[in-house]
Amino acid sequence: MEFKKQLLLILLVIILISVVIAFYFSQPKQYATVRNIINITDLPTPILSGNLSVEEAIQNRRSVRTFSNESVSLGNVSQILWAAQGITDTQNNLRAAPSAGQVYPLEIYVIAGNNSVSALQAGVYLYVPSNNTLEMIMTGDARSDIAQIADGQPWVKNAPIDLLITGNYLKMINKYNNQDLSTRFVNLEAGHAGENIYLQSESLGLATVSLGSFNENQLKQRLDLPTNETPIYIYPVGHPA
Repeated sequence: MEFKKQLLLILLVIILISVVIAFYFSQPKQYATVRNIINITDLPTPILSGNLSVEEAIQNRRSVRTFSNESVSLGNVSQILWAAQGITDTQNNLRAAPSAGQVYPLEIYVIAGNNSVSALQAGVYLYVPSNNTLEMIMTGDARSDIAQIADGQPWVKNAPIDLLITGNYLKMINKYNNQDLSTRFVNLEAGHAGENIYLQSESLGLATVSLGSFNENQLKQRLDLPTNETPIYIYPVGHPA
């Protein structure tokens, strides 16, 4: 009889623990996204029509690794960021690149050098699609350091700006609860955004190249990225030499 009581008690404890665990994993998870915002720059409103057709942009698109010293206008920066992750449907909060489950796990950073962008000082900026702004999170020209972290690729340093795409895999897995599927979805979305960067750059007479070779941990440390963000792509952008 005593054994049955002990067994029943053990079963009750197991059930209680299972309920607690199930409740914990059913709750929306919060992730650290605290950044030190130095200042905020309003970006020009994106232009919704251009002189180059989609077909021409696709035909002419090439990866370019040599850039001139000419600066990039703030309007062009705004246009490229909008093409990558901008809001295209304000009523439903939909973006330019498709996202599985409308999770939108990507972030895009602008790494600008001295005199690289008109009306923008050297520093690292986070693009905020909801209000089309740039949040400055770090001062100074980080391009040389990023180039070294990216296996010494000189075009990272020579381009006026570098765009960094990061992905929040935890945010996606919180939606789908499948690590392999969530990882695939985030990486696919980064590809969608990256192709938009290519085509919009071509349409503006600019050039870019997609880079995936870098030391992930060093990049996160140099830019002081939130722990839940993983660097996926670096896109040097500028006028072709």
